[in-house]
Amino acid sequence: MGVRLAARKALDVTVPPPGPTDPDESRWRDVLATGGETGARIAANDWTATSLGPIEKWPQSLLTAVAICLHSRLPILLCWGPELVLLHNDAYRPMLGAAGPEALGRPAAAVRPESWDRIGPVFAGVLAGGGATHGRDQVLLPDRDGAGEDGHVALSVSPIMDESGTPAGVFAAVTGTTGRDVGDRQRALRQAEGLAGLAGALSSAEQRAQIVRLIVETVPEVVEAAAVRVAVVPPGSTTAQVTARTGTRALAIDSGVPLARAVRSDAVTRARGGRVVCVPLRDGEGGVSGALEVRWDRPAGDDGARRSLLDAVAGLCGQALRRGELTESARATAGFAARLSVTRSTTEAMEVILSAAPAALGAALPGLALFDEGRVRLWYDDVPGSLAATFTDLRLDDPRPIARALRTGERIVVRDRAGFARAFPGLPDPVGAHGIVTTVALPLFDAARRPVAALAFGWYREHPLRVSDLALLDTIADLCEQTLERVRLAAAEHNLVTRLAGRLRTPATGIPESLEVATRYRPAMTGLHLGGDWYDLIELPGGRLAVVLGDVVGHRVEAAADMAQLRTVVNTLLRTGVPLDEVFPRVTELAGSGFLGTCLAMIVDPAAGEATVARVGHPYPVRMPAGGPPETVVTGNSLPLGMVRERVPLTRVDFTPGDLLVVYTDGLVERRGRPYEAGVAALHEVLAPVAGRPVEEIADALLAGLTGAEDDQALVVVRHARR
Repeated sequence: MGVRLAARKALDVTVPPPGPTDPDESRWRDVLATGGETGARIAANDWTATSLGPIEKWPQSLLTAVAICLHSRLPILLCWGPELVLLHNDAYRPMLGAAGPEALGRPAAAVRPESWDRIGPVFAGVLAGGGATHGRDQVLLPDRDGAGEDGHVALSVSPIMDESGTPAGVFAAVTGTTGRDVGDRQRALRQAEGLAGLAGALSSAEQRAQIVRLIVETVPEVVEAAAVRVAVVPPGSTTAQVTARTGTRALAIDSGVPLARAVRSDAVTRARGGRVVCVPLRDGEGGVSGALEVRWDRPAGDDGARRSLLDAVAGLCGQALRRGELTESARATAGFAARLSVTRSTTEAMEVILSAAPAALGAALPGLALFDEGRVRLWYDDVPGSLAATFTDLRLDDPRPIARALRTGERIVVRDRAGFARAFPGLPDPVGAHGIVTTVALPLFDAARRPVAALAFGWYREHPLRVSDLALLDTIADLCEQTLERVRLAAAEHNLVTRLAGRLRTPATGIPESLEVATRYRPAMTGLHLGGDWYDLIELPGGRLAVVLGDVVGHRVEAAADMAQLRTVVNTLLRTGVPLDEVFPRVTELAGSGFLGTCLAMIVDPAAGEATVARVGHPYPVRMPAGGPPETVVTGNSLPLGMVRERVPLTRVDFTPGDLLVVYTDGLVERRGRPYEAGVAALHEVLAPVAGRPVEEIADALLAGLTGAEDDQALVVVRHARR
């Protein structure tokens, strides 16, 4: 029977009853619908059957680009995805001629095949990472006015970056070289070029400090303003960091200044007779990450074009800040994993958890309840004595959230104190009395999935706890669980490596029903020597599963630290949607190059009947089609882990019902005095006669049949079940 990863139970005591439409989805539909006749058509259309999917699933980057397009007076053509699916605004519609009514949502090449030999290569180059292009009186677009005549135009083409900073679409602004309203067109073109330049600059910045500096320096020219200030608010914080060209200072969110009001109300705020406008910066997941203050020397008009421009700029800035937040979160989580990996005792582990986990999450007042020998012990760090005193009598049957999480295994989320009063009527709220608004209690499980501890903390301002935040909480809980289990086993003189590797899984996900999976880890050494092999299973959208195997050189604490850090970085990158060919270059950027190893990441898509492999110095996977012999999956070559700076070549293989995939670390096949190829052949020989058995038996047979190893061995067997 294959591995099944149970999802964490969760209780959110303040989630409102489900409504017919998600508020963020409704807001974006309204924004699109006000973009003229074409915007109304886009908002009302059912996109489910197209490659774009439903609007509520569109990435923030696409929504922002479409909003810019629709609200521009300049003719704009927008193409998205590998098929370059076409979207446009009202001003561009006459240029489509007879194809106009049916153009939306179709591949651009199919809409204008007669001109694609001229503009297709331009778009393809931009999408491939060639950067923005601009040409005046150089590109011909047929049928500009629907009369069948060609016209000379200037075409400004820029990439649209997705959330990972990769070109995912093309934004083309068109202006005629003759005709009326030349001034308006030139101004609109300048704005479009400015927005494209801003998007390109922001996409190349990773740190929030870099992003803020770019906003402060670049946005004034785009919006024709005297100056801007940016307020950045970490989730749940009561203080914003406000940056201008003159420097950075702190600002209390509850103050009365326009910037603070824009953050609190999530609404545009105006001041000084229209010379100052503050626009909230949204993160695309229902939260507000800050606000943008724009200042003009004279009162600015409140026309639709200016509002649309500010909305577009705010959308780009909010998206970039969210990407910077995710990047910094990945680094902080990797650092947390590295600190946990070198702890040797339960006390050391709890000290790191209480000090480093809240720092990675921007949280406060951490407490850790541990079930020990029939009683509950509470550990805490930097908690006022008056608050700690209210928990001295904590029992397992206590109704408070931290005890409930320990008792039931539920994740308890309290988004505000009114929610606490509703969920726990009559119960004192000393945490709220100390200024905390949002709280979370995370259960921590042992290897048998029994709750053995609960980690609780809070934020001084309401935290939206977006989907990505909840995924990060699960990652933090996973790391804490692994560490507590590891030190417990070490204290009992068990095999630390075996148990640690057995805990390397993603508890907040499940294996797709159409897959059967077995995992194994066998160390080469016993005692307290630590190994660098690991495996990971990560559920991805669309019923897909990511399988990761890695091998860091070494067998001591340093190797384990590298292993834990790299596993966390790879896991986080895959969860946040970084393209597979960019995962390993991003690992080098985030974790540096002070290590050496190999890794394989494979995305299994049972619905599509295929698997996609990225490999950096790692052994080739083995595929055994139903009814056929084992075969080595030969992939493109790449440098080892820690040295990769370019995109990794991807290899796609068929994976249909009944097929097997086997991925492993080199310890399974390498033997002293024997050619490596002979070891791979031996694996094929062991696999062939047992391929029809359950995957758990196949994994056991491979370990039993490939004896004599002198190195750690990690193994994952995946079967596409006939369901």
